[in-house]
Amino acid sequence: MGKYSRDKGARFEREIANRLKEVFGPRVTRSSGQCFSGDTRADVDCPDFWVECKVGKRPNIKAALEQAEEARESSRSIKTPVAICKWDRDEAIASMRIDVFIQLLKLIYKGESNGGDGQNDFKTEVEDTKHQ
Repeated sequence: MGKYSRDKGARFEREIANRLKEVFGPRVTRSSGQCFSGDTRADVDCPDFWVECKVGKRPNIKAALEQAEEARESSRSIKTPVAICKWDRDEAIASMRIDVFIQLLKLIYKGESNGGDGQNDFKTEVEDTKHQ
């Protein structure tokens, strides 16, 4: 991997770390340096999530998520693997397994399936971020 690609990846990891600090505060750190074979660190270390970041012309979301899962497993971490990928000149996309996504939805929308009106602060906040 060339210096330009490494620098682009490092910039993206810093960007994601800063975005996650909006939620988790100073408990978020970016792993420094390149990881080599046998080194199992998340690209961005934050509570509860094992974050793998990929940026480029066409990053492979599935491969990134599998890399996060394998590294998390070999480190014996209990964090939830998440792949955050960004195509050049586009928005980042976070991906996870559907079972994990469903668990998150249940936490966010707890109780609303039993007669709730379907409105939620989370839903409003997501819509608000689209318009910023």
